[in-house]
Amino acid sequence: MPTPTKQTKRKFGLLDFVRIILVLVILCALGVIAYRLWDYKIGTDRYNQLQQQAVQPVEPVQEESPEEGFVPLDIDFDTLREEGPDIIGWIDFDSVEISYPIVYSGDNSYYLRRLWDGSYNQAGTLFLEGNNQSLNDLHAIVYGHNMRNGTMFAPLKEYLDPEFFAANGGWFTLYTPEGAWRYQLFSIHEAEPDDPLYTVGFVVGDEYTEFLKTLREARLYDTGVTVYSDDHVLTLSTCTDDGNDRIVAHARRAEAVELP
Repeated sequence: MPTPTKQTKRKFGLLDFVRIILVLVILCALGVIAYRLWDYKIGTDRYNQLQQQAVQPVEPVQEESPEEGFVPLDIDFDTLREEGPDIIGWIDFDSVEISYPIVYSGDNSYYLRRLWDGSYNQAGTLFLEGNNQSLNDLHAIVYGHNMRNGTMFAPLKEYLDPEFFAANGGWFTLYTPEGAWRYQLFSIHEAEPDDPLYTVGFVVGDEYTEFLKTLREARLYDTGVTVYSDDHVLTLSTCTDDGNDRIVAHARRAEAVELP
């Protein structure tokens, strides 16, 4: 009668340890990705809800709109400020998916990862430069994230392509409780975070004229848009995809919008 073979227990080795670590790393990575996707969805849903609450398209008062595709909006700032007291404006592009509130707190870091009501979200909120006094400053700057899901200021990347600009133009509307204005992009380029273009506090004069010249000369291509020495300029700034530099778009105030 054969003798039963004694089974030997396999020892837990280095390879097993490495496998467990790899599995844990993969699970953690999947968890981070799932959280970010969920956070992106929450941010997108919240912005859509806010837009439904306080923003409605209206028929323009002008018989003919100067730019094809322009549809004025009726912005209920009372409702917006109930949701977020720091909301000071709304920006709406004609040709790309940028239509968001703008906030101001005086702190350039507060709204980086907060929605307009102060709740945490990776998308953050578009915010006015802390050293600006208002969106009506001669040169005002608005910052926003270049989100990987294509929201916030991510569509500004499209304007790095001169063919896109030629086909779509660079028009948008800025709404505030005091009024609404049409803006047109005149210079798009990349810049370092400490570039002098982030200077504010100008008054009309030689220094401002020279500043406008610098913005025009920095452009990646000729937009064909003329800028005048007393123009109000709104600069929109977001990160490049690698996060090291900035995509910057400068726009001149073209005209006031007459709303019902």
